[in-house]
Amino acid sequence: MMSHKFVLRLMGVVVLVVACLVPALAQAHETVDSGNYHFEIGWVDEPVIIGERNALDLFVATKDKPDQGLAGAEQGLKFTVEYGGASQTYDLVPVEGQDGHYTAVFVPTRLGQYTFHLTGQIGSDAVDVSVKPEEVVAAGKLDFPDPQTAAIDLQGQVVAAQGQAGTALLVGGAGLAVGAIGLVVAVVALLKKK
Repeated sequence: MMSHKFVLRLMGVVVLVVACLVPALAQAHETVDSGNYHFEIGWVDEPVIIGERNALDLFVATKDKPDQGLAGAEQGLKFTVEYGGASQTYDLVPVEGQDGHYTAVFVPTRLGQYTFHLTGQIGSDAVDVSVKPEEVVAAGKLDFPDPQTAAIDLQGQVVAAQGQAGTALLVGGAGLAVGAIGLVVAVVALLKKK
């Protein structure tokens, strides 16, 4: 049987390990300083699943008071999401009751790496900050115990099947053309014999 002291020590170790892991889990957001300001940028919901509603999670503060949120920053900032050559600008919306916290809701529709880009001005400081938050993944990577077929996976399978059908049609058409040429050559050869 375990002694009371051993159980207390074990619980202390567990609490210490959890306390060390919590900050590491919260570090999925990028922290960037620009001018006199401090930005923490990431997704609202992580992991980020393709086709599911998500949003920017932005915290703005001054560098001298990094824990005290800055209200009103949305008035001078523009938020743009970039993916490959595509980009879309969204309005920053203050999170009610949380000074310095802002969001912008959208649905990521492609797998992979997005870029969050903040531009504009706060006070007299120009802001031009880009971060690459956590990548967007397919739902199937997280499904347990049985994976679900995501719509994007089905779309990929349909496109692949259409490509294969097009190739089969092309090969079949070429075979038909070669057969028709062979038939014409045979008819011409028969007519020359007569």
